[in-house]
Amino acid sequence: MTEYITIDGIKYEIRRNTRRKNVALGMENGAFFIAAPLGVPRESLAAVIEQSGDELRKKLMSRTAGQSIGHSYAEGELFYYRGDQHPLRFAPRCGVYPLKLEDGAFISFEGLEPEEIRHNFEVWYRLRLREIIQREFPPLCKKMGAAPRRVSIKNAKTLWGSCSTSGCVTLNVRLALVPPPLSEYVMIHELCHMAEMNHSQNFWARVAKYCPDYAVRRKELKTDGGKYRW
Repeated sequence: MTEYITIDGIKYEIRRNTRRKNVALGMENGAFFIAAPLGVPRESLAAVIEQSGDELRKKLMSRTAGQSIGHSYAEGELFYYRGDQHPLRFAPRCGVYPLKLEDGAFISFEGLEPEEIRHNFEVWYRLRLREIIQREFPPLCKKMGAAPRRVSIKNAKTLWGSCSTSGCVTLNVRLALVPPPLSEYVMIHELCHMAEMNHSQNFWARVAKYCPDYAVRRKELKTDGGKYRW
């Protein structure tokens, strides 16, 4: 039976090995694990994790930055929402929602096939992004003097957003996974295209007017974008 330990809401798989002589933290397929010799007690493992803290976790995640995360939808796997990771938990079927975020964890109906869980994540993220757009998009439009004809959501592989010549804005459903400053940058980027349908100096000057640190956010999105998947 697989052994786990949870510290600060993050679940770690404990991987014990007779040949291992020390304890080490690792990350695989978006989930954390701690490798240890057979005789190390759980209390000692918890102490190692607590001492390592956020700094080591950030280093582990940076090693996989820009890489696409392949999920197996096993219990304990980590999934992003608005830049924060939450472990996947399984529970008996109850209520009408097969997936929800509750008490810092994604709760899924147990007994579902991985493809069903993947689909439920997409539906859940799509609904959350719609809420984000309804809450955050109108103030940006008012501030920038932009009036898109329509805003739609699409599960795109590469583009975070697009704006058509007819004034229709499309946003990638994966924006629900990224930190708020990054999703805001994408929204500003696409609204600026309503005035400048290009990437000229005038366009970037317009982006900078509403998002002065856009270069930092843009770089972060390019570097880390691959990890924001389900």
